[in-house]
Parts: sequence; structure tokens; C-alpha cells
Amino acid sequence: MQTVRIRLLWYPQAQFAGYHVAEQLSLAGTAGVELVCQPMVQGEGPIEAVLAGRAELAVASPSHLVEASAPSALALLLAIQQESPLVYPVKRTAGIERLADLVGQKVGVWPGQEDLEFRWMLLKAGVAAEQVERVPLPDTVGPFVADEVACAQMTLYHELHQAEQALGRDRLRLFRASDVGAALLKDGLIARRDWLQRNRAAAQAAIDAILQGWTLALTDAPRTIGICAEVRPDMSRSEHATQLRDIRRLALCGATLSHGLGYPDPEHAARALQAMAAVEGRHLALSADDLIDASFWRAAPARWRATAWPST
Repeated sequence: MQTVRIRLLWYPQAQFAGYHVAEQLSLAGTAGVELVCQPMVQGEGPIEAVLAGRAELAVASPSHLVEASAPSALALLLAIQQESPLVYPVKRTAGIERLADLVGQKVGVWPGQEDLEFRWMLLKAGVAAEQVERVPLPDTVGPFVADEVACAQMTLYHELHQAEQALGRDRLRLFRASDVGAALLKDGLIARRDWLQRNRAAAQAAIDAILQGWTLALTDAPRTIGICAEVRPDMSRSEHATQLRDIRRLALCGATLSHGLGYPDPEHAARALQAMAAVEGRHLALSADDLIDASFWRAAPARWRATAWPST
């Protein structure tokens, strides 16, 4: 058996349901491949793990790819979510009604190159990033609830629910990057190109199994929730179920409905390049197509790349 390690962007949870299903059901086993999901490692991003050879695949965004130390050495293989899951809540009592009102305020963001979308959103709204104090926080919810920051970076499927439970949904106003045309994809699947060239059969088996795992995750909620509860027992089944529901909405839209589940849409890579050029002034000598390898997705069984999905 050849082991293919998948470095996650966070700890095991329903956000990565398809990967957990593929691993736990040994969906690549018949092809001689064992998938192993690795939780995040503090201080080392998924892209860094792949470049260092500590993982073969990384769940990371096109933004991570373009900001990497060696973007030409990497390839985006899949994109399960087809919309940005990020929101930026403020308390209605704070008097912040527009993005421009964040000038001079503290905003909690995740450490480690996680705020490109937020900075692009500010720029689109006419606010320079330097006008807002961005505070790196591994947990953005607690400081936001405690009024240590006026706004905080959160995901629809995880942190936002915690903030709503603590404060009440009606007390929050949400800013979204899509409102100003600055939304960036969050979770994609990335590998080193040299590893793909040397291990094409194993890579294809992994992609096939991952797409099958996501198909099962999005169509069989009870079994998927059970698997997620096994790999992350400190979260309740209810929390996993809510997160899986949110991930399903983010996945079954956009290019999934036009091309199929997992399609690595070049538009996502193009937007990441645009954001980096606009915000950081960096212009890579690479196009969106240069950052993507869709050959493994195209070679996967059609039944795992569906465009039509049941409503529940």
C-alpha cells in the first residue's frame, strides 16, 4: 500500500467530510493507496507541509498557492467548495454600518496568510489595509464576543455559529467579500507537480477516492455525521450535522452545477492572482491555467463528478 497524506487546513471536522469518508472507508484501498488525513500543525501551513514533503496533498486555497514560496511547483487539483465561506461580523450596537466604518478599528484575522480576501475587500471598498488594525488570532470568536476586536474573520460553518450562540443572530451585521466583488475560494486540493509526475497512478487513485468520498458525504448525511463524530469526538453530532449542511450549500453551486463536483475552476485561481496583484503589488508570471492541473479530475469516474444533486 502506498500512503498518500492529506494535510488539512484545520482540525478534523465536517468541513473535510469527504476526505474523512474516503479515509475511513478505505476508498482508495483497491488501487493500493491508503489515504491518511493529517490535522493542521500549528506554525506550519498545509502548503508548507507539501513543499517540505511532509504531506502529498494539501487542503488549501488558491490564495495560499499564489502566496506560496514556489507557486510554479504546485498545482490546484480540486475545488469542492465553489463559494467563499468567510464572513466578517460586527455587533449592530457598534455603529459600524459600512466597511469604511472599520477605519481605526481592530479586526481579528487568522494568522498565517489568511487575510488576503479581507484586505482585497477593504481595498474594493476604498479602505487601505493600513487604516485597519488587523490582529492575528487563532480564535477570533472569543475576542469578538469580549469586545477586544470590533470585527472578526469567521466561517459560515463554524465560528459564525459560535458567535450567534453567544450573542444572538439578530445582534450581528455581516460583511461579505462577495458584496464588493472580492470573494476568494477557501478550500481546494493542492499537490507538488513533481510528486504528481512520479506518482500519477497513486494520485489518480487518491483523486477518485476523494471525489467518491465527497459524493457519499453530500448524499448520505447520517453515515457521514457518524464518521465525522468518530474522527472529532469533542464536537457533537449536531455540530457536525450543521457544519455538513453548510458545506453542502457551499459545494453544490457554481462550477459544481455547470461542470461537476470538484471542478478546479480557473476563475478561482484568476481571482487569487488579481487579489495578490491588487493588494500586495505582486504579479506572478503565471496564468490561472498555469496554476491548475485538471487532468486528474477529468480522468475520474463521471459518477463522482455529478452536476445534478438531490435537494436533501
